[in-house]
Amino acid sequence: MWLSLLFILILSGILTFIILRQTVSQMTAAPLWILWAILMTPPLVTGVTVTWSKQIPPLPIAIAVCSICWLLYWRLLGWRRSTPRSLDAIPPADLTQSLPEILPRSEPEPGLILSEPIVEVAARPIEAEEEAILRTCFPWNVFFLEKIEYRPQAVLCRGKLRTDANNAYTTIVENVERLFGDRFFILFQYSLSTGKPFFALVPRPQQTAITRSRRWLDYAVVGMLFLITLVPTTYFGAALARLPQGDISDILTAGLPYALSIIFILGLRDFGRYFVAKFYKIDTTLPYFIPLPFFPGTYGCLVQIQSPIPDRQAVFDLGFVASTLGLVVSIPLLVWGLAQSETVPLDIKSTLFSFHAFDPRFSLLMTLLCKLALGSQFVAQRAIDLDNVAIAAYISLLIITLNLMPLRRLDGGYIVHAMFGQKSSAIISQVSKLALAFLGFIRYRASDFSNPDLLFLAIAIALIPAIDEPALNDVSEINSWRDALGVVILAILVSILIPVPTVLMQFLNV
Repeated sequence: MWLSLLFILILSGILTFIILRQTVSQMTAAPLWILWAILMTPPLVTGVTVTWSKQIPPLPIAIAVCSICWLLYWRLLGWRRSTPRSLDAIPPADLTQSLPEILPRSEPEPGLILSEPIVEVAARPIEAEEEAILRTCFPWNVFFLEKIEYRPQAVLCRGKLRTDANNAYTTIVENVERLFGDRFFILFQYSLSTGKPFFALVPRPQQTAITRSRRWLDYAVVGMLFLITLVPTTYFGAALARLPQGDISDILTAGLPYALSIIFILGLRDFGRYFVAKFYKIDTTLPYFIPLPFFPGTYGCLVQIQSPIPDRQAVFDLGFVASTLGLVVSIPLLVWGLAQSETVPLDIKSTLFSFHAFDPRFSLLMTLLCKLALGSQFVAQRAIDLDNVAIAAYISLLIITLNLMPLRRLDGGYIVHAMFGQKSSAIISQVSKLALAFLGFIRYRASDFSNPDLLFLAIAIALIPAIDEPALNDVSEINSWRDALGVVILAILVSILIPVPTVLMQFLNV
């Protein structure tokens, strides 16, 4: 057994290093081997525990190790890169280091070879005589230009917006490209200090031609990671079916329903984000499945966006489509799996991960779905012994819920940023952290201080930065029907997080 485990660890280590090198090697000053060591810590801990004690690490230890490693990874990923609150709020000396958060990096897409990447950074983005030409790009009835400020790697154009934001951005971009070609990225943002919109012109990095000769390697890695992900998810599916041992056919029969369900739900979610990015011509990596040697066996896929997002409409669609695909698939599968499940006596110490004595009353939506699927079988003082498909759909729903939190780089962060703008979304993010901590404390107290699962999750989420990167055109607002869809999906998030009111519990007899 330990030889098989060693082989899996070595193969996972090699693939993890390849993925890191292709996706994040140019995004951070942190050494690549440190990032690799952090990501490999959970499987190494699991491997050592299984080898010595012949048991999988307890779930609380696994969650703690994963959370610590995850937070360290994201902190190091931002090493020597300051969070871009706004270009005008960044001191000139720090602007060069902050721009990679917003602008595309000089490396090509994963799997593409850049023969000689060259990035030219001028001390002054435009010459003195070009300033007069630049001023002609800003018609007075579109954007009344008041002053031009220079940064080492950007030109900030301040003034008054005189027309619709979309029209202004389109007009200015067309004028600048007509006179300066593709020399600049044009950013349109709100100043966090004054609240007024301004334009920023940033020189594009110069690159040589790229070749696609190694694109096959990306698809090979995706396929290998998918097959590797099948191994732990199938094993945990069999373990959840109380079949930790047996011949291979029994393990596959018991474990594949869970494995295929969770991979399909989470994979569909991230492939949706990938295709939305391609629709908006945003450079992104392929969706890489993430195998985990501990429960639940996978966290889904990793999709790394590598170029700026054009506008808030694209920001919204990136978050909304991914989350919606996950919800549209996970909720019906959860209802079907619940219908195959049975009720058992309620255990007062039931947690979020007590799958064979599951108490859904911590969540309004979960309670309603359980009542819908089980009807009169689900009553007061009864819990649920979840079917494997129900467990997969429930775990997927938890992961989707986590990603719907309005925080940086999460689906909910994209949605809230697109709906309310960068500054307001940062405030909403901070409020949501406090609200989740409050709900976690209520759940902890209601369990006689024996169940801190939601409180622990709230503490981990509190460490995620609130402010997200702006889009190129971060001023133009999204349309009204996207606002309505955003309200609906945020309402679903609230219905998952809040407990069932006592009045409703009495009415439903649960």
